[in-house]
This record gives sequence, C-alpha cells and structure tokens, in this order.
Amino acid sequence: MRLLDFWKSRFYALLLHSTDPKVFIQANAESYSLPYVEIHGRIRLNDFKDVKDAIQLKLGIPLNGLHYASFQVDKQKRRIQGIYVLEQHDPSDEIQAGIWRDRPALADLSFTHPEHTLIIANYLIELESGNVPKLRPPWARLGWFREASTWIEEQLEILQYRPIAPVEPVRSWSISCILKVETIGGTLYFKAAPDWFPLFCDEPRVTSALATLFPKHMPTVISIDPQRHWMLSADFGSPIGHHASLKVKQDIYDLFAQIQIQSIQQRDRLLAMGCLDRRLDILQSQIDPLMSDEEALSELSAVEIEQLHTLAPVLKDFCEQLASYNVPETLVHGDLHLNNVALHQGNYIFFDWTDGCLSHPFFDLAGLIFIDGRKSLLGRLTSVWRQRSMRSVRDRYLSHWSQYEPKARLLNAWNIAKPLCALHHAVTYQNILHSLEVRTKHEVKSAFPFFLREMIRYCQIR
Repeated sequence: MRLLDFWKSRFYALLLHSTDPKVFIQANAESYSLPYVEIHGRIRLNDFKDVKDAIQLKLGIPLNGLHYASFQVDKQKRRIQGIYVLEQHDPSDEIQAGIWRDRPALADLSFTHPEHTLIIANYLIELESGNVPKLRPPWARLGWFREASTWIEEQLEILQYRPIAPVEPVRSWSISCILKVETIGGTLYFKAAPDWFPLFCDEPRVTSALATLFPKHMPTVISIDPQRHWMLSADFGSPIGHHASLKVKQDIYDLFAQIQIQSIQQRDRLLAMGCLDRRLDILQSQIDPLMSDEEALSELSAVEIEQLHTLAPVLKDFCEQLASYNVPETLVHGDLHLNNVALHQGNYIFFDWTDGCLSHPFFDLAGLIFIDGRKSLLGRLTSVWRQRSMRSVRDRYLSHWSQYEPKARLLNAWNIAKPLCALHHAVTYQNILHSLEVRTKHEVKSAFPFFLREMIRYCQIR
C-alpha cells in the first residue's frame, strides 16, 4: 500500500445561499455542524474539484466550488482538514437533511466544532454587507462560475462548437482558475487569471500573440475576453512532468533556446503585446525594495535577513556584470518547468504564460540552476548521476548561445546568473504575496523563502 493511502482528509462544506445571507447546516445528535466528507488519501490544496465532487455527491445536488476558508495539514498524524466555500449550481435546487440559517439564528445553536462559528459568521457578515475582501479573486465569489459558463457557452455557439457536457472546474486557487468543456470538436480549456498582480502579464493577449510567432509550440487560443482576462484554448495534451527522460529534457530546452533566440528581434513587439519589461536594469532597481520588505522577509531568520542586507550591493554588481556579456535579453517564460510543457501532435507546447516578460534568458532555467540544492524545483536530487544529467541539459542549452559568447564566457555568465535568477523569482513571489487575500498568503510562503535562501547560497559560492 502506498504511503499516501494512509492519509485521511476531512472537508466541511460552507454552503452559502445564493440570494440570502444564510448558510446550510446539519443536525448531529444534540448539536449542529457544517456538512462534511471524509476522503481516504492525501488531498492537496489545488484538488478543489475532488472535494467539491465528494460534497455534492453527499448533498445530492450540483455545486460550484468558490474557495477554501481554511486548510490545515498535520504531517505527523497524516490528516488534512479544511473548510470549502461553495454555492448551489442551480439556486432552485432543494437540499434535504439540513436547514438554512442566518447569523442571528446561528447564535442560539450549539456547534460540534465551535471554532467553525467565527468563520461562518465572517462569511455571513460579508453576505449581509456586500463587503468582500478587495483581493479575493473573481472566481472565488458568488455567481462567477455561472457568469464564466455563460460566456463559454456563447463562444461555443459563435464558433460553432457543439458541447457534449456541461462546463466543469479543473483547478482553482488564488492565482488562477481553470475550467473545461467537452465538445464534439474536442476538449476546450478556459483560464482566468488576476489582472491586478503587478508582475503578471496580460496572459490571453500574450499567448495569442506568441501563437502567431510560434504556432507549433504555443496553445491554440480559440477566444479571449480582454476586459476580464479570460481565455479559451484548444486541448494540447497533458504536461510532460518532471519524470521525463534526459533526451526529452534536452529536446525541450534546445527548442526553448531557439524560441528565445528568434525572439530577440521581436523585443519591441513582445513589449507591445503585453510582456512585462523585467530586464536587468529593472531587476537592479528592485533589490532595495525587496531587502526592506518586512512582510516578505518574515519567514527568514535574523541571521539570514542580515546576510541579505549585506548582499544588496553584491547583487547590484552582478546585474552590471551579467549585462556586460553579449547574451541578449529576450523572451522569458517566467515559470518554465516540465509541468508547463506538453507534447501535442509531435510538437512541444509551452503554456501558462502568466509571468511572460522580457529579461535575461538564463532566468528561465531555474530547474537547472538549483540542481545542487537539497530540495530543488525538480524535486529531491540525491544522485550524482542526476546532477550530471541536468548539467548536460544545461550545456546543450548554452550551446545555442555560442553565437554570442564562447563557451567559457557562457559558463561564467551562467554562474553570475544563478543568484540573479533566484532574485528574479523572489521579486515575482514578493509581488504575488502582496497581491493575495490574507487567508491565501501561505500558498507562496514556502516558495518565496526558498528563492531568498538560494540567492544567499549562490552569492556565497560566488
């Protein structure tokens, strides 16, 4: 039996009424509680659909998942517990074995889990007042799923795609929401991403534009809503995943180097079409604000914070050193890893361009740069062979840039780029952190200190 089979997950449904400030509760002996389901196995934060499906099966009506109100993991006991906020798919559906109650009525009831009462009360106050936290994404709000589904259905009719199943969720968290719809012409995917994140590009527009430059290697965009940053695209298969063979990894990074080099002549167009300007001079200007950001550095020790402060002038110098090499700044994906690459009809497809920008090309190789860490982006690397294989991918990638610098200087540039790559990603997560609702900030609090610590480590190696 696999280790994950020993995990147990319990999730409570905070089901909000579609028109009135009420919540659905059930009686348990002499007390009340939110409806709940138990799932054997480890449910991860983004497995929203699995939780929603289990709850709607128990309640017997279709539901739309909005977001989680709490999510707690006890690794020692291998137990996960959470509260998920949901709404009825069809407001006219009646639910049996429970009652709807407003906030005053709940005050007179005894709850099996008293700690839930404050969470429930806060959501009911939101419904009463209409004051939803400003940074809560649209897809986590009442009525959004029906709005998005209506738009998808309208596009299908315009484009003459005949649906054979209703729109359904795939993945949802604080940074994006993915839906899908099955049609006679194949599966179509819908994506929504926030438009207020300062370092997120206009992904629908950028993806559409990149598809005109590299049609074989970008998603096929079917339709976009530029005002709401919605995108409908054709299915391009499953992600490659981190367990791909060495040959596949070499081929992918070979291809991406060629795309980056071809994009050098398109830099003005890249900026005009929505890619962000994150070149080295911009990165240099972001060092001091990062170092003085108390919230962003809160996960680090006092010693680590002091180390970072002493590294500010070093990092600025590295920016100038890297800029002195002849490797041009160009298209950067910003989150390039093998779960953002798919193989479709014999071509590799690069997707999820939320972080698309103009910057130093080596910053897209975080998965190769951090192979020496105890825990890198590619997972735990314990064998010398694995590290050597990743370096072989790096060497193949760098060989494409030999038209700009000889091999020795490329390796020097690569080593200078290591701490700056960590800096680039740390700045990304710094901005994400400040753009999230308070309850979801923990989603990035592990990645952010990882990049900061890698930045310290590689500065010390240098």
